[in-house]
Amino acid sequence: MADVETAQLSSTNPADLAIDDGEEADSKEIMLMKQRVEEMEMEAKKLRELQAAADQANSMEGEDGSAMETEEEKAAADGRSIYVGNVDYSATPEEIQGHFQACGTINRVTILCDKFTGHPKGYAYVEFAEPEHIDAALAMDNSLFRGRLIKVTPKRTNIPGFNRGRGRGGYRAPPGVVSGGYAFSKTAIIHPEPFTTPPKALQEGKGLMAYLQKSLPTQDKQRLLRTYFSRTSPSRLQPGSIITVTMEHAPTNFTGVLLGIRRRGVDTSFLLRNIIQRTGVEMQVFVNSPHLKDIRVVQTPPKGRMRRAKLFYLRDSPEKMSTLASNKR
Repeated sequence: MADVETAQLSSTNPADLAIDDGEEADSKEIMLMKQRVEEMEMEAKKLRELQAAADQANSMEGEDGSAMETEEEKAAADGRSIYVGNVDYSATPEEIQGHFQACGTINRVTILCDKFTGHPKGYAYVEFAEPEHIDAALAMDNSLFRGRLIKVTPKRTNIPGFNRGRGRGGYRAPPGVVSGGYAFSKTAIIHPEPFTTPPKALQEGKGLMAYLQKSLPTQDKQRLLRTYFSRTSPSRLQPGSIITVTMEHAPTNFTGVLLGIRRRGVDTSFLLRNIIQRTGVEMQVFVNSPHLKDIRVVQTPPKGRMRRAKLFYLRDSPEKMSTLASNKR
């Protein structure tokens, strides 16, 4: 029995020992991996702490610097800066600096660009080292830069909310406050100007027409105007009359039916119509013309006058006009 037990032990011990050695090796590797993971976590934690400390320091410095720039340095920089307008879009800060270099030492040149497209807006700001250099720079207003006349003005300090409106709606008075009406209110009462009699010269057309009517026509033409073309004259011409006109040029004598009169002062004229060789001929004669010699009434219209609309039948009935003209030549 003892021999059997020893044989079993000798047969099982090598395998058990191999298993134990494998488990120990695996446990060692696991422990090493855990230690490496812990070391990496510690390093990552330290890096996060360092990054957080650096960010906090930078934020504090940025807040201090921005506040300082907004309150003091910003105003000082604006006080020694100029605005340059109508700048060429392809201009560079170096070219602008070279243009204003003779005015004084330049700290920086800023060309503003659109935040969406990135294209220049066409103007720039130039900051000098001393405020005294601005006067020399302003003297370069309307100077030629890249083929353009630039505009140079002092830079103004922007005030936040200065141009901001009140939102929707206009101004409303607080409760209990009554606002007065504007000067252009519809309810305003405008008194009419007192009536004054126009001066005599203005009533007579400032004397010009009266002077022309008396000076331009000769005595013979004034007699014709008063006798035949005045509305108050009993011998005035009536439409439908048969008139013979004597002229200085051909035709020297022209007889026709009076179709109408155009009364325009010294520019008075009348229209005659007749049939000559089966052709209707109309002649407009100006009373004040130097070619007109005389006017003679051959026959007055029946019943003293004739309707003007009835006279135009002559244009559609040439045979009647030819008969009329042949009898009154």
